[in-house]
Amino acid sequence: MTKEVKTQLPKASGAEAENVSTKERTTATGMEALQSILMPDEKVLRVATISPGIYWKGIAVFILALIVMIKAFALGAFLMLVSVIMLGIAYMTRYFLLLAATDKRVIIRHGIINLDTIQFRYTKLESVELSRTIIGQLLGYASVVITGTGSRVTVVPFIADASKFREELNKILFEQDEKASA
Repeated sequence: MTKEVKTQLPKASGAEAENVSTKERTTATGMEALQSILMPDEKVLRVATISPGIYWKGIAVFILALIVMIKAFALGAFLMLVSVIMLGIAYMTRYFLLLAATDKRVIIRHGIINLDTIQFRYTKLESVELSRTIIGQLLGYASVVITGTGSRVTVVPFIADASKFREELNKILFEQDEKASA
């Protein structure tokens, strides 16, 4: 059973809003997945941008395969196959990875074979941290580490606008704290 849904969502950069028409279904990916999860009166505030830096490992192995292929063709061909598999996995990860902040909660969707959707209400959110590696700093991405109440810690890697996403979440959390204390 499908249902036509027409709403306004911000672009991945968080800039202008555009009309998006999608079909709601359980196997939806990307923005379709976000549409199927949203409640009727919920508004999307920010959708995180996944960095193209997600492909760096596959590209590095591909270059290594080309170099090795000069001396040992069989090993180079094997490394070439490995790099293609790595690039395919990176593409699928980028395709299914979703990190969004709405006016009511944070929605995280990740995984390829075992697709997992996690929703944190802002009242159950303890902290939002950024983790940057050396390669992440060079390629301009970070991992967003979201800690919920209890022991739930979720790491969302390869976020290009991680600082802006954290600022948006902090703004929402501070507004809710002010409302609760008033």
